[in-house]
Amino acid sequence: MKFSHFSLAMAMLLASCSAPKPEEADLVLLFTTDLHGAILPFDFKKNAPANVSLANVCTYVNQQREENPDAVMLFDTGDFLQGQPSIYYSNFVDTTDVHIMPQVYNYMQYDAVGVGNHDIETGEDVYGKLLPGQFDMPWICANAIDQRTGKPMFEPYTVIEKKGIKIAVLGLITPTIDHWLPKTLWPNLEFEDMVECAQKWVPVIQQKEKPDLMIGLCHAGFDYEYEGKNLDTPFNEHGSVPVAIKVPGFDIVLCGHDHQPCNFFVENVAGDSVLILDAQSQALKIGRVDIHLQQADGKYQKTISAELLDTKQFAPDSAFCQKFQPFIDEVNSYVDAPLGELTAPLYGEPSLYGPSEFQDFIHDAQLWATGADISFAAVLAPYDVIPAGPITMRQLFTLYKYENQLFILKMTGNDVKKYLEFGFDKQFNTMTSANDHLLSFKLDEHGKIQHNAFGPVFSTPTFNFTCAGGIHYALDVSKPTGERVTIYSMSDGTPFDPEKEYTIAINSYQASGGGEFIPKGLGWDDATLQAHTIKTSPVDVRRYISEYIQQLKTITPHSRGDWEIIPTDWWQQGVVTDKKFTKPNQR
Repeated sequence: MKFSHFSLAMAMLLASCSAPKPEEADLVLLFTTDLHGAILPFDFKKNAPANVSLANVCTYVNQQREENPDAVMLFDTGDFLQGQPSIYYSNFVDTTDVHIMPQVYNYMQYDAVGVGNHDIETGEDVYGKLLPGQFDMPWICANAIDQRTGKPMFEPYTVIEKKGIKIAVLGLITPTIDHWLPKTLWPNLEFEDMVECAQKWVPVIQQKEKPDLMIGLCHAGFDYEYEGKNLDTPFNEHGSVPVAIKVPGFDIVLCGHDHQPCNFFVENVAGDSVLILDAQSQALKIGRVDIHLQQADGKYQKTISAELLDTKQFAPDSAFCQKFQPFIDEVNSYVDAPLGELTAPLYGEPSLYGPSEFQDFIHDAQLWATGADISFAAVLAPYDVIPAGPITMRQLFTLYKYENQLFILKMTGNDVKKYLEFGFDKQFNTMTSANDHLLSFKLDEHGKIQHNAFGPVFSTPTFNFTCAGGIHYALDVSKPTGERVTIYSMSDGTPFDPEKEYTIAINSYQASGGGEFIPKGLGWDDATLQAHTIKTSPVDVRRYISEYIQQLKTITPHSRGDWEIIPTDWWQQGVVTDKKFTKPNQR
């Protein structure tokens, strides 16, 4: 076959335009994850300057860009659309201006951002309609599939170039969204297994893009062996390491979702080394990766090292602070609007150990909003205090930190008991004497309580703790699961019937399978859950709580007197013992 003069000329032109690959290059990768609103140098919940935020990260990023021109990459692995009133304000209150998150990411010139489960939690109006088009960089996720097209809802991957080095970045999200979020929030999505999705996309990227470096931007944790899972468990919530091991091609996998820092290497099935790095959460750390590439035999040999830097060592960037101060002022005006008056403080910590006025206030609000017979509520703010005085939206973001919706389900009395048995098994130990732990902690091989960056590790996160309002009952911590809960009556003294159907107010996380209360505790499949669902709220629980406060105007904390823990002396001694372990770390 002979080239025409035109074809030959074009081939020579293209060859002359293609810059030769550098013999060697040094790159710097920086990344954040699970910011949860820690973007501005102000904590809107505490009404005080924030110790760390993206303002601190910005200082370090600018420094590195100055020291390493055209060599710095900046990424985030998602969960940035929930956590502070500023984010809620942009998500649901002021939806006409450009959202604060694209503003900040654009200002800092991120190269790509991933999608987290809390970003999906905002609902399709936010992730599907409001935000697309506002980012200057790709918002990537390959395994969140639009059922209407069969293609990814977001860009599956992106390719960037630094110092003549071609870098491909594949985005992936934890696939167990359906365990936590109601389908009403993601009506047109389905989530593929992370490993299967990566096995599909990596060969496509390698063949089409021929990258010199491959990065996984994964919103999923690194402990894939949690709760008996293993490397081959399908739809693993923490699938980042299985992706790194089972899908050859990645050089670096950046993790998130679990809020746990990590920095280690694994060997994949091809015998190559892959870096696993997780930068914790809330801008507490910056992940840094140094990459040296050296050509050898037509391929790059790569030397990769990583570290996690505490952001508190970097002062907030002054230009960043000045840029976003008007938005801070705007949000402060919103959260300071008074809703009512609280006559005494509400303390979150008693919720860890048993009945509390904090939990009872949430029960009161949920029962008021729904007219349900019974309320289930999680422990969402175990170390927080709502002070006496004016109640504002600022306090409500402490009282109820998640954008959960409110569901009404129907359950039999037997279902209610099973639900509580399952939930209390997560929270409370089975005590054999007053000297045992009351709470269920994760223990190491020596029987000592495990700790992480936030303090002692419970057997399950506190948002999987639960209790009920509307019934009078007892929890016997000396008895085994299945025999611990005795329900005496409804709270008003009327009989409780195990065979009767009751209406239940419950947050969308637990109602949708979060904490496995529904699929394991009750044994309901999706069809059964659907048949038992009476109503789903159009707004979040916090909105109903604000309306409840505005209706009453004055809130006096009180105990509903719904439940008790027995034996009383064991419970009291257990509280004393475990309070020595459950004080949060000072950060």
